Amino acid sequence: MKRRFIGVIALLLVVTFYAFGTGFDFFFRFLYVLLMVTGIGFVWARLNLYGIDLNVTRDANRGQVGGYLVGQVSIINRTRMPKSWLEVAETTGPSADTGSRGLALTREQVRTWRVQTYLARRGVYQSGEVTLVSQDPFGLFRLHRNFLDPHPYIVFPAVEKLPNLDPRFAGLPGESRTTRRWSQITTDVASIRSYVSGDSTRRIHWPYTARVNELMVKEFDTGLSAEAWVLLDMHQMSHYGSDLDDVNNTEELSVTVAASIIDQLMDHSMAVGLASNGDQTHIYRPDSSEEQRGRLMETLSEVRAYGQRPLGDFIYSVGGHLNQFNALTVVTSSVDLQWAVPLNDLRNQGVEVAVVLVDRSSFGSTTDMQIPLEVLTANLIPTYLVRKGDVLNDVLRTPIKEMPRRRTTRVDGRQ
Repeated sequence: MKRRFIGVIALLLVVTFYAFGTGFDFFFRFLYVLLMVTGIGFVWARLNLYGIDLNVTRDANRGQVGGYLVGQVSIINRTRMPKSWLEVAETTGPSADTGSRGLALTREQVRTWRVQTYLARRGVYQSGEVTLVSQDPFGLFRLHRNFLDPHPYIVFPAVEKLPNLDPRFAGLPGESRTTRRWSQITTDVASIRSYVSGDSTRRIHWPYTARVNELMVKEFDTGLSAEAWVLLDMHQMSHYGSDLDDVNNTEELSVTVAASIIDQLMDHSMAVGLASNGDQTHIYRPDSSEEQRGRLMETLSEVRAYGQRPLGDFIYSVGGHLNQFNALTVVTSSVDLQWAVPLNDLRNQGVEVAVVLVDRSSFGSTTDMQIPLEVLTANLIPTYLVRKGDVLNDVLRTPIKEMPRRRTTRVDGRQ
């Protein structure tokens, strides 16, 4: 309650006491004036809210953390009574900012203006609750009327550009292009060889055959890489920090890392899949289409670190979808070493494996990532360490070197 309104109520009580206690005309007249001013103010503020329509429209139904959701607000006075001392305030889910705009309306007037809502949090939200505030000329009353916008929109996670991303994330051993021989006909030709009995005529390279006067056939490969997978660990015990803080927790940084890697790989027309063990289990097989990009980003917008399935068990289940032509990147901040065993098994089966460790200690945890680093590097698994405030393009360029502090035991039991 406003201090001015409390002051008026206190004054009314005092004047009423003196009016009936003394019987003086002055106090009665003063009391009547106060009652009239209070009544006029309340009626004014109440009538200001009647006959008002307010609409919010948006230019898009999705955005990205760090951007703005642009739209338009229209307010219409459908009565003949002018409206004054009005204020329109919009409080939107992903933004910590509350914007307001004061205005007055003549009879049957329409006012329209553009609004920008800063997108501070990933997730799915309603377009916002718009509140119309009316007050009287004396500033005694502030009455509210809420207008709900039923249209949802989605906020994608933040994405950092990774022009120097290590080729290992795409299943490549180095900076150069890799070719894997393939029995099927593809768009990528690896080499040309002499024809042997049983070769399909569709594989014959006719221009080269004419040049050397001998049947020559084409050999094909799978191209840049077959498939890439990103496994985002969202087990509830894997993360550290408050879920109410978008800066000081490992969950949001892990999502940003996963989204950035997916975005970079798909920019190079790679087929990318996603697996996550969050509040819901998500497994999307690799695809290179734009629909797949939108699908994965929508999933990353909603996934939360409330998962009950341990990372090691989840890696085993995802391993059934992988083969020797796949690259798997695990993004986690877990210090439980049990998940290193299935990861090492996948590497031994020919799957290109990499791990991005999100450092808990950079968010205030007393547990650092030294032990997981030692175990992973001892098993020749490329490992990248991301700390709070790091530039992802720098830390995901090359794997971190082993930092031995003690004799390390491999996950297969050897020293």
